Order: sequence, then structure tokens, then C-alpha cells
Amino acid sequence: MKKYIKPYYYYYYYYYFYMAEKIGIRTATIVIKDNRLLLVNSKYSDGDYYLFPGGGLESNETIEEGAIRETLEETGVEIKIEKLIHINEFIYSNDWNKRSLTIFFLAKPISIRKNNLTDDGGKIKQVEWVDISKLDEIDIRPRILADILMKAKGDFDTISLNHSVDYKHES
Repeated sequence: MKKYIKPYYYYYYYYYFYMAEKIGIRTATIVIKDNRLLLVNSKYSDGDYYLFPGGGLESNETIEEGAIRETLEETGVEIKIEKLIHINEFIYSNDWNKRSLTIFFLAKPISIRKNNLTDDGGKIKQVEWVDISKLDEIDIRPRILADILMKAKGDFDTISLNHSVDYKHES
């Protein structure tokens, strides 16, 4: 009987670790103060653009804790989460079994501690407060969220959902 257990074990192991769809959970924050938005100006192989502060979760960390930690690490701004505002699903077209969900939270700044920035390997060029009315003048990703913010004019009663498929990573 034991000789039949191993092949099934290896099949399930292979399926769950190599064939099963991989979903990455990320968090990001939309931090607004005086009609200005906290953004990270980042440098990637496909160019420089603005991103909302955020990143992946650490083990045993809730999505809210991850959003707070990532925002503090990337910007030096301590925040208070207000509510869930947007979910972005990104499907990698160059990897059929990989996608990511980025959960965006509306947040308020509590304090600014610029000396707490974490070295991210040189991707972050600078942290900026950008006027919401000027979002259409900069390269910000995901673009659809910037458009939603400009139209909302501070009214964030609904949660939006966006699906995108691209050949390159947008985070």
C-alpha cells in the first residue's frame, strides 16, 4: 500500500506548488492631506512613474497592518486606515498562472518621520505630496485610480474594482 501513497503525494505537491494559480496579495494606501496625495516617485526598467505607497504582506500580518507598515517604510508617514476604497486585480500575461490583488485603503496621515525610510534597493526616487487636481499631468499607476480620485472630489462612499492584464508588472 505504501508504494501507492508516494506517487499521489508527489502529484499533489507538484500541483499545489507549481501548477496552481499564484495570487499575490498587496496593499497600498491613498493618503490625502489638504487636497494633496502622498505618492512615491519610483524608477523601474520601463521608466519613472508615481505609485501609491504599498507592497506585499509579511507572514502573520493583516492587510491593514501591511498597509500601515509599507506606507511608513516607503514614505516615513505614519497613517490611520479609514476604509477600503479600491481593489485592483492584475493578471500577468507573460505568466499564465500568476495574478495579484492590490487592496487600496483610504488613510489619514498621523505623523511624518522622514528618517524612518527603508532602503528599497534604489527604486524610490522621492516621496511627494501631489495636488489631486494635477494627477492628469503625471504618469501615475494604476491610472484608473487617479481618474477615480479626480472625479470623486473627496466623496469615497463606494468601492471600485479594476481588472487589468498587461505584459509587464505595474507595481
